[in-house]
Amino acid sequence: MSGITAITNAANGLGLGCFQPSHRCIDNVIHSWAGPRLRDACYRIMESRGREIEPGEAIVTEGYCLPAEHVVHTVGPQLQRGSSPAEKQTEELAQCYRSVLDAVEALPATPDGRKIVALCGISTGLFAFPARDAATVAVRAVADWLEHHQDASITDIIFNTFTDADHAIYKDILASSPPQTPGIGLSPTPPIANHPHAPPLPLIQCDSLDRARQWLRTADAVIVSAGAGLSASDGLDYTSAGLFAKHFPGFLKYGLRTLYSVFGFTGWPNEQVRWGYYFTHLGMVSSWPESRMYGALISWLDKFGDDAHVRTSNADGLFVANGLSPQKLSTPQGSYSVFQCLADCRPDATVLSEPLVAAAQSSLDPESQILTDPGRVPLCRFCGGKMNICVRAGHWFNEGPFQDGETRWKQFRRNVVHREDKTTVILELGVGMSTPGVLRWPNEDLTMRCRGRVKLVRVGMGPETAVPWDLEDAGLATSIDGDISTALRELLRESES
Repeated sequence: MSGITAITNAANGLGLGCFQPSHRCIDNVIHSWAGPRLRDACYRIMESRGREIEPGEAIVTEGYCLPAEHVVHTVGPQLQRGSSPAEKQTEELAQCYRSVLDAVEALPATPDGRKIVALCGISTGLFAFPARDAATVAVRAVADWLEHHQDASITDIIFNTFTDADHAIYKDILASSPPQTPGIGLSPTPPIANHPHAPPLPLIQCDSLDRARQWLRTADAVIVSAGAGLSASDGLDYTSAGLFAKHFPGFLKYGLRTLYSVFGFTGWPNEQVRWGYYFTHLGMVSSWPESRMYGALISWLDKFGDDAHVRTSNADGLFVANGLSPQKLSTPQGSYSVFQCLADCRPDATVLSEPLVAAAQSSLDPESQILTDPGRVPLCRFCGGKMNICVRAGHWFNEGPFQDGETRWKQFRRNVVHREDKTTVILELGVGMSTPGVLRWPNEDLTMRCRGRVKLVRVGMGPETAVPWDLEDAGLATSIDGDISTALRELLRESES
């Protein structure tokens, strides 16, 4: 839920979030997506209060990595499951909604004058307040508040439901609200769309997106730093069980369930099975459909000429496959385009993979996907030993084939990034915490060391998208938490305007 002033969190009395990582409560979800600064802010507020949040009270924090600017944390009454609410508990729940609205009323409006709050179903989860009773209390409390605040600056109030059953309950209650009830009823369109001067809605809305657009629009140079999340956004998701089951059914019997599960796998019965998998995998990647997302990104990069570089930990070759010049690319983790001696017997014990992959396709059993021709198993031409895809998966990794890319990267930093008269934006896409020393930490270090000339835009999904607090506070880094392909569409469209 984006483009709104505040969301509501059904918190507990301690006000510090939920400390059970697997818990599916809204408190846990909000803290997980907002990032660690939310818990730090809550701690500071609770420390200054010196007491717990009582039922019906509320505190306000920033939203941090959330697309909402603020979070209003309130504590509802807790019931025994199956029991009916007492009068005191009903009043406490009503006070929760009044406290939230009071808090949002005091917050600043957006530049166009809107002030939107999303209200969750307080106390209806683990706190066991019956859903229909709670919804009735919520709607009546909001109506009562609006009646007593005729000049309120809040423009839109959203009842945000968790389940289809909750949605049906609220729809029924709102539809039956008396016509004279001010401000209460069903909205046929989203509240932002109701605003008379509202432009067409972007697919992602947040302050960090606007900030990133401005940085990219004024940048002299760009570094695209791409991790596995970018490939996943294009469908090549190494964590997807569905993708694996579709393309690799013959290997399910070995306990493999995702492309990631193959990393470090040593249970191959023989080399024909192992290379059956690799040739199937590389055949799939080499025939991966042309990507509009990659195409748009590469076309945009071309406008920077020599002042653009792509550095990726992905070995899949999708940048080059979609038209990027190899002269703008470095791949420090290796590439599927090269096979190497598994013993790394000598620096030149490598071979281009493409002709071997193409030749092997006719020798793959259509059901078992095993390589039926043992003569197609690659062997080192020097020592006769086993070979492997040339990627950084062990001490045996041969970095030789990728030294030209590393040289290009060093030259780009020296000739472009470190020039005093140029500003550079690092557009980091889908870089997680699997190998942070390859892209993530160097990006942060480069941003920190370049005295304001380099800025970091981190795009991805989930808490890993957060940037270091000090860089964000200094105006040097920002994060966009959302689908990468959607975020790129918004960023590049605006950057070109």
